[in-house]
Amino acid sequence: MESLAETAPLIERSALVKDLVRCLRDDTRSGALVIGGAGTGKTAVLKTAIRELGLPGHVIRLTATPALSAVPFGALAPYLSRLPDRELDSYAAVVEAMAASLKSEADRPLFVVDDAHFLDHGTVGQLAQAAATGAAGILATCRPGPMIPEEFLALWDDGIIAKFDLAPLSRTGTHQLCEQVLKADVSPWVSALFHDAAGGNPLMLMSLIQHARASGALGCRHGVWFLLATPDMAQVPAADVVDRQLRSMTPEEKTAATIVALAGPLSLSQILRISGPKAVDALDTAGLIAVSTGHGRFVRPASPIVGEIIRNRVPAGRSSALRSSVLSLPSAHAALPGAVLNRLRWSLDCGVEIPPVQLLQAATAANAALDPSTAARAANAIRDTKFLSEARIQLAYAHFIAGRPQAAAACLESAQPVQGTRPSYLAALLAARLGSPAPARLLSAPAEQLLDGAAAAALAGALDRASDGRPTGAGTGLRELVDRADVPPDIRIPAVSLVSELLTAQGRLRTGLQLDGEAWNGARIASRELPLVYEDLLVRHCLNLIRAGDGDGLGRVLDDYAAHEPGRLLYSGGMLHLMRGYARLRQGRMRESLAELRLAVEELTIADPLRLLPFAYAVAAYTAAGVGRDREATQHSVAYRRLQYREPRTLRLLAEAYCRAAEWGTAPDGSGGNALTPLADEALHAGLRGVETDIRRLAIRGGDISGAEDLALSSSAVDGPEARLLESYARAVAASDAVDLIGISDDALGGGHGLLALEAAQQAERVLADDPERWRLTAVQRRVHHRLVEAGMSAQLEIVHSDHGAALTARESEVLDLVSGGATNAAIAAALCVSQRTVEGHLSRIFSKLGVGRRADLLDLGPLNSGQPEPWAP
Repeated sequence: MESLAETAPLIERSALVKDLVRCLRDDTRSGALVIGGAGTGKTAVLKTAIRELGLPGHVIRLTATPALSAVPFGALAPYLSRLPDRELDSYAAVVEAMAASLKSEADRPLFVVDDAHFLDHGTVGQLAQAAATGAAGILATCRPGPMIPEEFLALWDDGIIAKFDLAPLSRTGTHQLCEQVLKADVSPWVSALFHDAAGGNPLMLMSLIQHARASGALGCRHGVWFLLATPDMAQVPAADVVDRQLRSMTPEEKTAATIVALAGPLSLSQILRISGPKAVDALDTAGLIAVSTGHGRFVRPASPIVGEIIRNRVPAGRSSALRSSVLSLPSAHAALPGAVLNRLRWSLDCGVEIPPVQLLQAATAANAALDPSTAARAANAIRDTKFLSEARIQLAYAHFIAGRPQAAAACLESAQPVQGTRPSYLAALLAARLGSPAPARLLSAPAEQLLDGAAAAALAGALDRASDGRPTGAGTGLRELVDRADVPPDIRIPAVSLVSELLTAQGRLRTGLQLDGEAWNGARIASRELPLVYEDLLVRHCLNLIRAGDGDGLGRVLDDYAAHEPGRLLYSGGMLHLMRGYARLRQGRMRESLAELRLAVEELTIADPLRLLPFAYAVAAYTAAGVGRDREATQHSVAYRRLQYREPRTLRLLAEAYCRAAEWGTAPDGSGGNALTPLADEALHAGLRGVETDIRRLAIRGGDISGAEDLALSSSAVDGPEARLLESYARAVAASDAVDLIGISDDALGGGHGLLALEAAQQAERVLADDPERWRLTAVQRRVHHRLVEAGMSAQLEIVHSDHGAALTARESEVLDLVSGGATNAAIAAALCVSQRTVEGHLSRIFSKLGVGRRADLLDLGPLNSGQPEPWAP
């Protein structure tokens, strides 16, 4: 298994290798030490350095193994063959023989030792003396901490040799390694989860990749690798490395490692009651545990993989005995969430009878942590009829998170009446997610106890009612819930989030964002015992940021979630891609948006507990159509039509509008422009002025300017500086005022609204299509082009339907042939007997149809080909 690390690409090690080679070529030094834990790639670094060094002198490779470490001068035995056997135990004789051997070399030799911590003491002394006197150099790898030979550390302290420490791979390095090993693109959430599981250790990482691929947990879709299921980390090939480490340890060290894996995280004070400081240090040095820094020091497995491997190796009898010793440990700290679930699994493995209250708490915590397997195991272990209904609700959630909605519905239906606010709320919330009403008997408790009328029903159905045209009732129910002082935070905060998202959908951004800030600040508190509520809050927070145009804030939120919640990405990774893709669509960064949305569709096809896939299909269809991927757009729109839209409910009309716009854009006759108007009118009737504005803007962007006045009215009801520019834009479109449109384009660019700047410029182009003053647009097009490129947007972005891709007229073909031949505008005008102004008009239309922005681009076209190219098909 060690060969995996040796053959791993030297991700993030190239700079270290260069420094190492430079050190070995330095005549003032006698060598270097490469320090790193098991599997960090020490051997690969050593081999690469020797290869790049191209040593002219003699390389002496010494073998260091645990067996030879007990033999005096065991590693040097092959080079002491001339020494009589009786003198091998004589230190003086060995020193003399080594000195003579080194002097006979024409150039200074270099001793190369892998795993120098296994060298016997005599060999270490000989190598250190040779390096100190300059008779030979040393290049050695070694485990960290007390395993580094003291003589080598003394050489480093004296500046005779250098020391290089191998740090774990960063998340970026892990992603690069995944792509190099799998030889294709890899979902960033796969590498994020693998990085967390392996702790950045290349050996463990490559072993995990190999196992996940072989077991089917890792699959390739459309040229990208995705995680299809959670891999069994205890069965990775690198497990034999951990096994060997455990076999070489003392009983005290093994016990400590086992307890940390089974019950961790534990406080350092607790583990020191079981094992001494030396044992803890040995485990830390071996890379089997990690000890946190700071005031409250906790001990946990070095990585989830290491913990699973050790946990899986403990015999049942020994596990039960160790559990008793851990239960007797006093603790001044509350157990960490991870420790609670670990100890629950441990107890179940040992066959211990666990009180139903603890089982229910564990099932709730596991569902909230998006760990459906542990939640199901705990819920299924409950036999007490008093807790059985709540257990069925938790089991239903476990099935729902794991992607088994039919099993979830069956469990929910089989549950009996429940008492208490949270169980009723959870039942109603899950029923809403499943798209079916909760069984009435689950909500039969008194309203003053359950708050189900004000809480569960409001949260589950308020936005549905708003989308159906009754925003007043929905808003009133939610407002009452938000304003009530007796509502617990874990119910009130989601209600605040729903109100905030409803307000932003209505165009009331200032009020909505204020409430959104309150909800997001309390998101962690609200989601401690509620499955998927944190992700629900995250989606609504992202939608509010997107509507406000806060791209930087959105990026920080998504990056923070991905960095701190890698274990949840199997279920939420598609949501993150969708939010990024939707934000970039609204910014006009269409090609970047499509790249994110493709990943979102694939991830959501694998796991979609928030029911976001229909919306992803709709926006992906529109984005694909916007960049000319007509076949891909059709595929997404067909997939959207096959699904029933559920979430997010305030975007139901907008999702339908995106899909219709995509179908309109890919229709052979370009028909269907007025299909968006009924959707916009429906949004107006529902009071969702922000959604209405987005839909009417889509219609104008697609070439139907009949609703420009309506867009002006709807945008006037929306808060924010972009809405004010949009109102002016709509009035300028209605008036066909090219001058105003050009000014609005400049203002939008200055305000950071790149998509609106492009829309205004392209609408000005439409107005000036047959105007003799069309040449005035060239300067604006150039400015828009450069600033879009600076902003990372496509230089050939085609949002507004125009002449791009249309066939050239006969006269335009003549002009193109002359330009391609190098003719000036004056020469072309003379040859065709027209004015130079007419030639400029022809060139402007040629630019638009061919999708170019410079005369130099026309010079590269060669002979005329006026046919429209076939779009790329996925």
